[in-house]
Amino acid sequence: MSLLNDIRKQPRHVREIMFGLCVIITVFFIGMIWFRSFEENVFVMLNTDENIQAKFYAEREKNAPIYANLTKAMGELRAAIYSTLGFIDDYSSKGVINIESDLSGKAYKLPISEDK
Repeated sequence: MSLLNDIRKQPRHVREIMFGLCVIITVFFIGMIWFRSFEENVFVMLNTDENIQAKFYAEREKNAPIYANLTKAMGELRAAIYSTLGFIDDYSSKGVINIESDLSGKAYKLPISEDK
C-alpha cells in the first residue's frame, strides 16, 4: 500500500502526466500487435501461393520483434509449467477433444450439468 500512498502524495499534474504516458504506451503496444496481425491477414489473402507464404513467414521469423519473442517464451514457459504440474495429463485423461486430430464433422454437446 505504500506505493499507492506515494502516488497519491504526488502533485495532480505529475499524476496526470504519468497517466497520459501509460495510456500512450498501452495504445502503442496494442497498435503494434494489431498492425502485425492485420499485415499478416492481408498478405495471406493477397498471396495464396504456399511458396510465397512460406518465404513471408521465414522472413518474418528471422526479423521477429521483441514482443513476438516474449510471447513465444511465455507460451513455452506456460507449457513447461503445465506439463510439470501434470495439467496436460489431466486434460488428456478427461477426454478433452483435440480439434486438430478430430475433424470428423461430428457435433458435440457442451458439458453443462443436467440440473440447470
